[in-house]
Amino acid sequence: MLPLLESQSNSISHRLPWWTWLVPYLILPLGNFISLSFKFDTGIGSLYLPTALSIILINWWGPARTLPATYICAALFAPFWGVAVWWHWLIYPICETAFAATSWLLFTKLAKGKYWLPNTRHFLLFILIGLLIPIVANILSLQALLTYFGEQPEDLFWRLFLTSWLSEFTANFGICTPVLYSLTRILHENNLLRYPPDYALPKPHHKFARLEPVSIYAALLALSFFVPFERYWYLYGLAGLFVAIRFGFGEALTCNLVVFFVTYIIPNFNKTIRLENFSYDDPLFNIFIGNILLYVFVAFTGRVISDLWQTEQKLNDKLKELNQTNAELDRFVYSVSHDLSAPLKSIQGLVNISKLDPSIEARAVYLSKIGTSVNKLDHFIKEILDYSRNNRLVVHPEKIDLDALCTEMIEDLQYMDNFTKINFDVSSLAGKTITTDKLRLEIILKNLLSNAIKFQKKENHDVACVRLCYVEGTNTVKIVVEDNGEGMKAEVIPNIFNMFFRGHQNSNGSGLGLYIAREVAGKIAATIKVTSDFGKGSTFIVEIPKAR
Repeated sequence: MLPLLESQSNSISHRLPWWTWLVPYLILPLGNFISLSFKFDTGIGSLYLPTALSIILINWWGPARTLPATYICAALFAPFWGVAVWWHWLIYPICETAFAATSWLLFTKLAKGKYWLPNTRHFLLFILIGLLIPIVANILSLQALLTYFGEQPEDLFWRLFLTSWLSEFTANFGICTPVLYSLTRILHENNLLRYPPDYALPKPHHKFARLEPVSIYAALLALSFFVPFERYWYLYGLAGLFVAIRFGFGEALTCNLVVFFVTYIIPNFNKTIRLENFSYDDPLFNIFIGNILLYVFVAFTGRVISDLWQTEQKLNDKLKELNQTNAELDRFVYSVSHDLSAPLKSIQGLVNISKLDPSIEARAVYLSKIGTSVNKLDHFIKEILDYSRNNRLVVHPEKIDLDALCTEMIEDLQYMDNFTKINFDVSSLAGKTITTDKLRLEIILKNLLSNAIKFQKKENHDVACVRLCYVEGTNTVKIVVEDNGEGMKAEVIPNIFNMFFRGHQNSNGSGLGLYIAREVAGKIAATIKVTSDFGKGSTFIVEIPKAR
């Protein structure tokens, strides 16, 4: 009896958990509490974390969850920042909320930037239009409001602007870039992103490979206690460049975060360096500007190094693929020439024999055998054409009615031997659709169905069944073809997708069908998995990613 497969749809709409609406209302107040320790004037501090947190959250979870929380938290903490007039509490948060919205609109929507910073282009876009422009607009508007409402003297406008810009850019760049690059992968793996990447993000180095950079970070932390920052600040930049060149982008950002902590957070927290006293000609102010530029340069160097590594890896993969293709091509040409010549020789021999035997009965037999050889030759040529079309044609996704497609394919296969002995069940496909390349999906399923027809049991077999099932997951759709035919032995299964491999002694096929099915599946980012029980049947699972 045909083994039952759980074909119930497991469709889960892409929605974030309910608690993602709540988390911004917890994280942003925590950032405000920490930032109050760095306050030095009304509405101004040498470190303000909520803006950096807003940038991270809006890219992860979108504006609907982030912007209201940004505004409400900023309004609730306005009196703690020295804003005395209650209705001013409702005005100042507009600047902070507009900052997050502007960054998201410019970088994510307008420039189509990828917030996980996969290459140099997206990294530079994030710095310029995701941080720099919104920060300048935010600080200018906030300073203008503070001056207009009399919270700040007008003659300190540009001095306080530069101080605020320094702290805002340092905090946002130092925190946003490592968090977005490193933690986005973890959230993506757990389906916790509102606008997720459409590919798997790279994993970090092995834990033992990080011993060297971790030791460098420990040395930098120890250095901060013994070496005056204002005299030897460039040492941190040199250490960052070494890490960037040796370990790439991810470690460069981590190094920047460590340097940000030991050269900015600790001195400001201990009040050993007071940014509020900076002026245009203050040497320490220029040192901090140089330090920020080193942050950017270190991260940029790491990003370029990582891009070079990625390019090298892609070239190596292409070279490996090319060598494999050349080897397969040599084998393909040899095997095709043999498999094409065999039916032709058979036809030629039957024609010669039929000339020697003039009886009508004998000629009927010969013609039948010639027809079999011609059909075999025709099937083989069609497989070669499928292989050629797969390599030549561009992938063209379209919406496909699975029920109609499979019903049409089954009708096309009705002239195969023993077709009438099989019961086909496509009830699970009723009303189901998928968006992918129709030609390639048809090639895959037709090969699987024809194999199910070929390898049905020859003896002790009451009813032959072939069933197609539809199973929908979060990010993929599975089309399952299962039969209760001969099945395959365990030692055969690893080789069935190899070119010209024949898994059965009684097989008269070319050995190309499953190989072509696998190659075609690769073109549409699909996979084919198989389970089989010898003597009981086989199950093939075609898993296709949902179109984004």
